[in-house]
Amino acid sequence: MSPAPRTEFELPQVARPARRVTEREALHRDPFTSVERCHTEVTGFAKDYYVVDFGPRSGVLLLRDAQVLLTAQYRFLLDAVSWEIPGGALEPGESHIETARRECLEETGYDCGEPQLLLAYRPGLDNVENPTEIFYSETARQVRAFTPDPAEVLDLAWVDIEDCVSLALRRKLFDCVTVSAVLAYRCLMARGVV
Repeated sequence: MSPAPRTEFELPQVARPARRVTEREALHRDPFTSVERCHTEVTGFAKDYYVVDFGPRSGVLLLRDAQVLLTAQYRFLLDAVSWEIPGGALEPGESHIETARRECLEETGYDCGEPQLLLAYRPGLDNVENPTEIFYSETARQVRAFTPDPAEVLDLAWVDIEDCVSLALRRKLFDCVTVSAVLAYRCLMARGVV
């Protein structure tokens, strides 16, 4: 069952200022990322935006008996192992849900069944383009044995959802997709939606 958002409250409508992009310059491109400088004039100010585009990505929160499946992955900026939910970048022509299913199977050996949309967000509205959709599945089943891969996933662990929340609040989980997924799902639990 997809979570039903509350509809009682709406944010006030505010008029959008007029915008004009006067210059767009590609600074870097590779198969995974692009960086552009965009000179923009908005009513009342002008600014150069440096936009990093990583492309869209998806993740999936797998649940079994109130436990979450986390993957251990080496992360360069931490120079450490990070525990995260399965996920990754969309392949050309792939939808967010297809990516969630593919990444889950590739990284863990689990088929996530028919995952439900948990939330969608964009991590940086001025300078990071990375539309993200996170799904959840309570019907995952293991279809092949997990094989560690030093370039991808080093290990798996089933962790109680309450322990995941505690780890996030104690700054022991760093990945924004994972933290967002855990906290959003826990909120749905508190509302009795899941």
